[in-house]
Amino acid sequence: MNVSLKIPSSALDMNNYPLPEGKSKHEYSVNGIKGLRIVVSTKSTTFLWRYSFARKKCSMVLGKYPEISIYQAIELITQYQVLLDKGINPDAEQRRQQSTPTFAYFVTHIYLPTVQPYKRSYKDDESRIRTHLIQILGKLLINGITVPMVSSALIECQQKGLSNATVNRIRALLSSIFNMAIEHEWITTNPVSRVRKFKENNLIERYLNDTEMQRLDRVLIQPAQFSIDNLIIVAIVRFLLLTGVRKREAMDLQWSDVDTETGVWLLKHNKAGKARQIPLSSEALKIICSMPKRCPYVFANPETLQPYADIRKTFEKILKAADIDKIRIHDLRHNFASMAVNSGESLYVVQKLLGHSSPITTQRYAHVQHDTLRNASEKIAQSIRQTNRAS
Repeated sequence: MNVSLKIPSSALDMNNYPLPEGKSKHEYSVNGIKGLRIVVSTKSTTFLWRYSFARKKCSMVLGKYPEISIYQAIELITQYQVLLDKGINPDAEQRRQQSTPTFAYFVTHIYLPTVQPYKRSYKDDESRIRTHLIQILGKLLINGITVPMVSSALIECQQKGLSNATVNRIRALLSSIFNMAIEHEWITTNPVSRVRKFKENNLIERYLNDTEMQRLDRVLIQPAQFSIDNLIIVAIVRFLLLTGVRKREAMDLQWSDVDTETGVWLLKHNKAGKARQIPLSSEALKIICSMPKRCPYVFANPETLQPYADIRKTFEKILKAADIDKIRIHDLRHNFASMAVNSGESLYVVQKLLGHSSPITTQRYAHVQHDTLRNASEKIAQSIRQTNRAS
């Protein structure tokens, strides 16, 4: 580094700071460097900086010699003086930096415990943090994560095979995490705010045709023949097919929510944040009643007696056994809606079955209704043709 010519060369020579005879400790001022002190004792030589902040005398230990040199001590004072000029106490800032948590510590000890009591997507958040984010960002300090790092982390998630919609959910989760870090004053800006969302195609929906439904039904009825041994998850998939509810709604279902006499399920919380009653078919009710009643949850993991965090692996195994590809768990909800429309139900009824708060959301299934009407029209036309030929 370049040292100011105003500093005498003798001031930079550490040999000029001996421990005076008969003393166990002595403090030297360094000529030309305001506030720099060299504290010499029988055990060590320490660089100290004395300064004033808010009209109070303060001091900071810069380091010990020879672990740092006098030149490095001067450089540190230069950096701290910049903070001091901005009205920031260098000592407090240094202690804050030294206590800054890593991303892994922040999300596991601060973020998740804070949101657990009220956030309905807590289990999904915990799974995404554990499965994806900690592996990529875990060791980084929360205040050291930059916009490019966030962008790179999301691209890495996408390269794992996650859909753009799922990556965007992870992006939203990261934004919530960094907003909480701002509240705790670890950072001042949210790096996610400058990372664009991934383009989603929400209009792509997958429905099961009759042949696929038959193959899937065969696997779900006799899973053992296909080496599928997790009967609880098999029951969840069957339940989703029969009800059209969201995955998390089914997985969090509790015995206290269902009246087995009337066949009504009181869903206390849904995506819209409103409670609603769901009339269960006899088949759906039969699935519930077949579950072992050993804890509050109907579809509990037998090992933890808690709802499953993720059922994708078994779901993919079921699909493979049924020779079905390119379908997501959420597509079972779309499939339920399309079957309801094709069976002649109105979009109003489908809206109520799915629990959509707005009919606009249900309008996506209008094309299915139009296909049904078109087929009916074709059958009528065919019938008329046959009548005309007979006459």
